[in-house]
Amino acid sequence: MRDEPVAMLLLQHLFPQWSITRDERGLWRATVSASSVDGLLDVLAAADPQGARRAACLLKERRSAGRDPG
Repeated sequence: MRDEPVAMLLLQHLFPQWSITRDERGLWRATVSASSVDGLLDVLAAADPQGARRAACLLKERRSAGRDPG
């Protein structure tokens, strides 16, 4: 794809907290770091608000059931 450099710049602009790269096999990879679960959910919400809400609900359920993941 000829527009890959432009696509990478656009993604990095839209998601500045993510590290977006291509590996040696040409696979796109996105990694994100956060200092807390809440911070991670905030970053994930930028990419997938509904998915982040589902994750937050699952984490809340696990915490209330005494299976705190973190």
